[in-house]
Amino acid sequence: MEALPTQPSRFPVKVRNAVKKNLTSVSSSGVALVVVLWAVTLISAAMLGLAALLQRQLGQEVAGLQNARAILVAESGIQMVLNPQIARADVEQASQQLSDQLRQIWRVNGREVPVRFSVKTEEFVGEAGKLNLNYLLRPGNEAQAKRILQNLFAGWEVNLSTSQRAIDCLLDWVDADKLTQPQGAEEDDYGKFGMTLPRNGPLERLDELEKVLGWQEMAEEARKNKGVDWRNKFTIYGSGKLSLLSADQDLIEAVLEMTPGSARSFVLARKGPDAEEGTADDLVNPGLLPGVRQEILAERTANGGEDLWRVTSTGYVGEASRTVVAVISRNPPQIKARWMEDKGL
Repeated sequence: MEALPTQPSRFPVKVRNAVKKNLTSVSSSGVALVVVLWAVTLISAAMLGLAALLQRQLGQEVAGLQNARAILVAESGIQMVLNPQIARADVEQASQQLSDQLRQIWRVNGREVPVRFSVKTEEFVGEAGKLNLNYLLRPGNEAQAKRILQNLFAGWEVNLSTSQRAIDCLLDWVDADKLTQPQGAEEDDYGKFGMTLPRNGPLERLDELEKVLGWQEMAEEARKNKGVDWRNKFTIYGSGKLSLLSADQDLIEAVLEMTPGSARSFVLARKGPDAEEGTADDLVNPGLLPGVRQEILAERTANGGEDLWRVTSTGYVGEASRTVVAVISRNPPQIKARWMEDKGL
């Protein structure tokens, strides 16, 4: 049987080789094109990420610059109230006038910067009208400190067991010994909870009280029951004597161990003819504090004018704002303490 003839190739060998070579070249070019496109995509993504990072960093630097400027503006408010010729009742008007002047002279590229500072009358208060805890809790005065604080917390409608816990823990926080008050706490009690250990000495900052066991519970009850913010009642600055010119009624009654409500007539009369607190016609008439012995008044209070003030000044530059708080005297002008507050000591 004869073999069938094979089918001859339709294309010559040279043609087939050329086609194969071209196909191989096209395939390699396609792979290279895909690789290039991927590389361009990755580089673009990296560049976009870098641009976003740089923009974010630039935004942070701009915000930091604005915050720094706002601090400087807030400091202008502190410097303003150091002037003894500016009365407390006039600080808001003076803030407005000086802010206008500051805005006119503070220009960037010839344009006014939206800048101002604010010191409100209620943010310029007599620090001597607050209860000085370091003076009250001095060694040897524990019994009196317990009575005064218990009277004060009772006026805030704090539960007796809650107030006793806070007072005993506070005494243990500042005393130098390792003995524990009946409901107090010493280093072992704080250590087992991983908390800050007691200072065993005078308070260095008022916000240390937040670390004292039992204090937060007392503060919450006072806020809930009477709307009291303890930060407005205490200080660690000054001589320790309570100023009768600016102390709140609850502080006067607690410090002088008076019955609740018995200092109301004194506080009303203290405002003077204009019936406004903190003005030039305010006066002190100890005769309106019934049942208080003169030696106790002399030991625990001050009748005359005070020269210790807490001032809160907020600076605004654009959308940035920063708040500076300072304790000052004005004769001679002096800053005794200063700190930043995020809207505290």
